[in-house]
Amino acid sequence: MASDDARIEAYIRKRLESFPTPDLTTRLEALFVRTGCSDEALASVETALFPHSLHRDFLMVQDQCALAKEQRDGTRELFRRAFEAAPVRAACMASEQLSALRIEAPASRGAASRRRTARLRHSADRCPAMSRPSRSSTLLALLACLGFACSEAEPSRPTKVSVPQRDASFGMARGFNVLVVTFDTVRADAVGCYGDPRALTPNIDRLASRGVRFARAIAPAPTTLPSHSTLFTGLDPLSHGVHNNGTFRLGEERTTLAELLSGQGYRTGAVIGAFVLEKRYGLAQGFDDYEDDLHADGAAKGAAHFVERDARTVTDRAVAWLARREERPFFLWTHYFDAHVPYAAPEEFLRGKPRRDIQGPWDAEANRRDYLAEVTYADHELGRLLDTLGEETLARTLVVFTADHGEGLGEHGEYTHSRLIYEGSLRVPLVFSNAALFPAPRVASDRIAGLVDVVPTVLELLGVVPPAGLDGIGLFAERPDAARAIYSESLVTLFNHGWAPLYGYTRLGDKFILAPRPEYYDLRTDGGERRNLFGPTQPVAQELSRALRERIARVKPLDRSAEAVLSDDDERWLSQLGYSRSSVPLDAGKLDPKDMIVTWAVLTNAGAMVERREFDQAQREVDAVLARNPGDPFAWEVAYTVHYARKDWAKAEECLLRLLELNPSAEAFVRLATVMIEQGRLVECLALLDRAAGELPDHGEVCMSRGECLYRLGRRAEARDQFERALRVDPVRCGTRASAALAKLASEGH
Repeated sequence: MASDDARIEAYIRKRLESFPTPDLTTRLEALFVRTGCSDEALASVETALFPHSLHRDFLMVQDQCALAKEQRDGTRELFRRAFEAAPVRAACMASEQLSALRIEAPASRGAASRRRTARLRHSADRCPAMSRPSRSSTLLALLACLGFACSEAEPSRPTKVSVPQRDASFGMARGFNVLVVTFDTVRADAVGCYGDPRALTPNIDRLASRGVRFARAIAPAPTTLPSHSTLFTGLDPLSHGVHNNGTFRLGEERTTLAELLSGQGYRTGAVIGAFVLEKRYGLAQGFDDYEDDLHADGAAKGAAHFVERDARTVTDRAVAWLARREERPFFLWTHYFDAHVPYAAPEEFLRGKPRRDIQGPWDAEANRRDYLAEVTYADHELGRLLDTLGEETLARTLVVFTADHGEGLGEHGEYTHSRLIYEGSLRVPLVFSNAALFPAPRVASDRIAGLVDVVPTVLELLGVVPPAGLDGIGLFAERPDAARAIYSESLVTLFNHGWAPLYGYTRLGDKFILAPRPEYYDLRTDGGERRNLFGPTQPVAQELSRALRERIARVKPLDRSAEAVLSDDDERWLSQLGYSRSSVPLDAGKLDPKDMIVTWAVLTNAGAMVERREFDQAQREVDAVLARNPGDPFAWEVAYTVHYARKDWAKAEECLLRLLELNPSAEAFVRLATVMIEQGRLVECLALLDRAAGELPDHGEVCMSRGECLYRLGRRAEARDQFERALRVDPVRCGTRASAALAKLASEGH
């Protein structure tokens, strides 16, 4: 073997020590051509490839060797196996062999050559003819074979082959790094490649230009934690059990993508941008590093403009994590929260326009402009992250871009999100990007996709068999199923307001919403969901309704005991984000959210009035809502804030007692204790907190309130014990305040 050939073989052997790459076949072809496929070379390479003997590249290498050696019987069997593993790749390589045979001198063709030519022509008929197929054209043919509808001209579709489609894409990105990027609160039409010319997202568009963009991708819920729980487990909320922000936690019995990839030897890291995804809510499972210390970046609970890391800080943290390079592949998740209210992008992203005056009348266009400016800002910082990775690393990195949910922007009366499940809140961007795998842009417009599909799709591309029992499917491994429906829900309507919960089934062209007044929309002609077609004479709607009800009936009733315990401070923070906790019995929920959504806007405005000290007007707004729905916990919460701000302790206590009547909670107890302390009812307050401590001995806020009460009673040593306990059992929620209280006691000599 010539020295150059020996170096090639050595290089291939080195690569095979870890994994066979998508370009391995091309490199091995060069080796065989140069060596003439000697028995020694064949034996050497097959020995090296033996651990990967089920990989499609190995099968194609064997076939090349058999063809070169005129092993007629072996060739037939090997080509059959190659078609089973990768029909498009096999057909394209057959076309290449035909091209080589056509230039041979007629005299050189014996019977074996003629028979081999006939077989190759039969194989090549399955693939567009090409003289020397590139990896790009091969992969484009693969997409076509998988059935994707494309936005640009495609080669003629190959004849269908009866083989499992999983094998065609399985392992295409074996050993690649994985970067998952989620933009919070970004609807599909807020991204440039989804068609809105006002949306400036050049870096997301760059990813789409090197990947597959799914035209219709659906979130499982219009809330951050439930959607991300689905994104990283492949389970919908009915299966993973997370139904709201802040009050639920992903159970340890669930298996996340980070855990699966960690088990494959990946280094795993996450940089999250908001309080609602802190590790205490369960998503940190499987991550070696989970950057969620928002306080270290200047965040302060109770200050609405500090509830997040901005995009620059998220990227800085991600870049720092990537700088700690290791030999093993990485899985990194970056979460950008900027598009969430309040919209406050840096001035340079406002395109010279003034910000909307939030105290002025509603201006839909100005509001959208401010919203899109936040998306552009996050896109800019995503670009900085991609540039840091560089082309060489990106060539070996599968990038998945998506959003957890969208934003209502005033459509259907919802100005932000979390209550309703219309397209503005549920349809999100979804892009799988890698220039080597997808060298030309493609749009998958012939199938419905969901965040629930990300885990199985990533795993199959990496060559990892997905766990059994997932609700999602591999999007590259399955042919389109027109009947497939994606599940979505909003239980925030029940938890926060006592309204009916919402459940939805979305297919490629239509959608059903289970509500007190059910809704059915033909999305092909009514993308804005304005014409409700549901009725007894609509058989398709009735079919979807039955299917959804059956899906819901297969799970156990909602278990509220799985909800997490929140601190009073966390309550305020969640409320500022629009995610207030409610205490609602499970038999509530008769009011239709589409009829009641206006009351949420009224209460939100009332809360803003309290901030501006417009107490009388705020009280009138709250009273109007309570007159319509006296069981709305959010209304009682806002009423409490009005009276508390006025220092009307008696009326503030009445509101809290109403909450306790609905369902006792630690938050209501702590707030009631605060009101009692302000009234000087210290002994009564301590008795109340003693009862709460019996139920929640490790709740830091209860310990803090007991300490405050004991301090005011002059029982300093007991107060110190409570502050120390709060610091010990609940440092995340109470560490700063407990430390300050202990320092004050120390300064007093206690």
